[in-house]
Amino acid sequence: MQKKTEAYGMYFVNDAHQSNYYKLVEFYHSVNDPEYKSLCYILALPEIYNRTSGKFGDEGPMEWMYKFQDKEVEVEDILTKKKNVIIERTYEEDESGNGIETEAYSTLSSGYRKLILLGANLFNSSYDDFNLCDALRTWDNELIKVYQQAVLVRLDREVN
Repeated sequence: MQKKTEAYGMYFVNDAHQSNYYKLVEFYHSVNDPEYKSLCYILALPEIYNRTSGKFGDEGPMEWMYKFQDKEVEVEDILTKKKNVIIERTYEEDESGNGIETEAYSTLSSGYRKLILLGANLFNSSYDDFNLCDALRTWDNELIKVYQQAVLVRLDREVN
């Protein structure tokens, strides 16, 4: 059984969860951003964090979920005629046009996948794939506590 940790009024499943959380908050410069912090809290869970070695994406914390290709493209500034190189990202899709999941994401249990969808929804409410009732039936007591804490982080409130 893993040791439960509380720091600064927050619930963490263990010390690694706490350490991972602070690393992600620092990396994404999100100390004062509850949207980012709530997602970082979920991604910091060792079961998730260890699958990516803590690398979720330089452009944003949701990049790691779907396969993509980056390609350098040379563009010319219309005014200065100066040539610049930009990175063009293309996400891989299956025959139906759905994004192809990375192994790190696709092999997670349904409970952890639902937590990630919760985090995405707390981060940016346009992620409409999250169904709370479905998730609550999936989560055990520990993941329910993680859910509760993630919501409190998003609301920028401490546990009483």
